[in-house]
Formats: sequence, structure tokens, C-alpha cells
Amino acid sequence: MWSPLTGPDGDEMTGLANQFSQDNPQGIRVQHVAQPQYLEKLNTAAAGGALPDMTVIRTYDMPEMAVRNVLKPMSDEALSIIGAGSGEDFPPEAWQAGEFRGQRYMIPLDVHPLVLYYNRDMFQQAGITMPTDRPMTREEFDAAVQALNKNGVAGVAIGTGFGGATLFQTLVRQNGGTLVNEEGTEATYNSEEGVQALTYLRDLKQANTPQVSGTGDPEVKVFQQQRAAMVMHGPWHLSDMQKLPFVGYAQLPQFGPEFSVWGNSHQLTLATDDPAKQAAAACWIGWLSQNSVQWAKAGQVPARQSAREGGQLESVMPPVALFAAQAEAVEFLPQVPGIEAALWAQAFGPAVDAVLLGQQQDVGAALDSAAQKSNQLLQQNAQRYQQ
Repeated sequence: MWSPLTGPDGDEMTGLANQFSQDNPQGIRVQHVAQPQYLEKLNTAAAGGALPDMTVIRTYDMPEMAVRNVLKPMSDEALSIIGAGSGEDFPPEAWQAGEFRGQRYMIPLDVHPLVLYYNRDMFQQAGITMPTDRPMTREEFDAAVQALNKNGVAGVAIGTGFGGATLFQTLVRQNGGTLVNEEGTEATYNSEEGVQALTYLRDLKQANTPQVSGTGDPEVKVFQQQRAAMVMHGPWHLSDMQKLPFVGYAQLPQFGPEFSVWGNSHQLTLATDDPAKQAAAACWIGWLSQNSVQWAKAGQVPARQSAREGGQLESVMPPVALFAAQAEAVEFLPQVPGIEAALWAQAFGPAVDAVLLGQQQDVGAALDSAAQKSNQLLQQNAQRYQQ
């Protein structure tokens, strides 16, 4: 099994693979191989006839790999062995993302939503209580930011790049908007909800961390250096955050009428159509899925509801338990080849950056121009992949 898990999460996966190899009664051995450029490696391996039996894959990478016949649909026998049924134990959006053109290609392993990291000492000194049974309201969040934004400390650290773009997507959906139509053929993020989202995010950044920008998640570093009281970012920072005694963990605030959080999912998929290898891989997938509460040690939220709510998560990985409810609030894009890049990397991503950095004052015009670019790319992709 290949995967893009190249950090501490890769070590956790190797440990689980070794445990299954040792314990399973069928004598199946799983070799986990982390691949830094896994999509490139998969394409090269496919051309050379040297694909692995299966791979861990990020949700939006599946359609293009399926169209290229790198990934194979799961057989009825494999699905029966995995024992996931009709997906009743998974968030509906994460489960639905595993289907493409009428066939199931993936089983969700986890969901990784954004996390609200906050400085517990600063909150206590300011007399602010972080709710643990619900998200903060926008009013509570705004009041906390204002109270904490003083003496050279920012109330919240807002960055550009990945951080800004994921918060933009979160806010659009919380406002009741969407990023793209249901068919995945037309961008919709340049709506009134989109303009409101980016305007609020720009104002928040300008009032707190106007100078923080660039790659490498500098907004996270600002928080870790206690120069900001809060930051909203991915759960892959958990291993570093846990070394800092002042860090608290919570769900993202609910800024709008809908509760939605940006996130992605690692899913398990097959690259062989050999029935025996599919069956062996299915034994491992089923075991890993059933034991996914252990995967939470990698900072990921188990996709299975039974793993999230079975009572073990609090002892296995307490920080994850504090934001695990967000797994049900992550919305996924339609499974259309190339959709994420067409919307984000090549369109609204640069537009969001331009607005947050003060290079573009007209928020509506920035999003309209980006949406036009997205629509061109979506049309090109439809022709390329013959949808």
C-alpha cells in the first residue's frame, strides 16, 4: 500500500500495517510505502505496469486517477469483505465522495477538518470561557478577538495561501453559499455569500495580523510563539501543538446560519483488479476501518461514527475528541476530475490572497474574475475527461 503520509502520520500507518500483518488469521502481509509525490509515482507506475495493490488517496485526487484507469472499482466481493454496508457508519458526504460514475472506488478512513487552536492562559486571564459542547457563536468569537487583541498580541492569526483559502471556503458555506453547482460545471463562490465571507475575512486579518502572509503556515508560528491568541488551521499541526502546554482545542466558530467546516479525507482505494489481491486488500481495509480510533493518534478524525462516539477517542487522542463532531460538518465538492485545482489553486486561491494582502480592493470584482477563470478550466476539464 502506497500513501502520501510522509510525516508522523506515516509512522502511525506503518505501525497499524505491521499490527494487522502480525495478527490477521489469513496470513496477509501489508507493506506501507510512503510516497512524497504519490500522484506522480502512481502515474509513472501505471505506465510501467508496476502499480501497488492499493493506496491511501486524498478525496479529490480519485476522479482523475479513475479516469486514467490507475484506480480500479471495488468488486462486490471486496465490498462484502470490507463490511461497510451502505455507508451508514460514515458521514454521508465523505461516503458519497467515494463513488465515481456509478461505481465505488474508495472507503473513507478519516476526515481532517480545520481546528480552532486557542491559548488557554490568555483566555483565562481575559475571563473568556471556550465552549466545549458547541462551537463559539460569531458574536462570542468577535468579542474574544477584540478583548484579546492588545499589548502586541493579535486576537487571531489569519494568514494567506492555504489558511486564507480554507477559511474563505468555510465562511462561504456557513453563510449559506456554495463553491460550485451540483454538477461541478459552474463556479458559484462569487455570490453575495462569497463576497460577505471574503470581506469579513479581510477585515479580520487587517485588524489582527495584516503582515502575516506567505507559505509555511506563518500564522501557526505566530500563534505558537504566543503572539496571537487563536489560529484556525489543520489537525496536522497537532503533534507540535501538544508540546505546548498553553494550547487548547475546539471546533471552529459558527460564523453564519449554517455550520460547515473545510476539511478533506484520506480514503482507501484499490489499484489492482486481481480478485485475490482485491480480497486480501479488502481484509486489511475492513480491519483498518474498524480499528480507525487508533488512527486518531495521527491527528485525524476517524470517519466511522462508531469510532468517534464509542468512548475510546477521549483516551486515545483527547484533543481530537474535542473537535471530532466536525466530521459531519465537512462538505465535499462534486467528484469531477480536476475540480479542486480549477476552483481553488488556479482561481479563488490567488483572488483571496490578493484581497487579504490589500492588492485588490473590490472583493466582488476579484471573485467574479476568479469565477470566470474557474468556469474556463471546468469546461476544459470536461472536454479533456469527456464527462
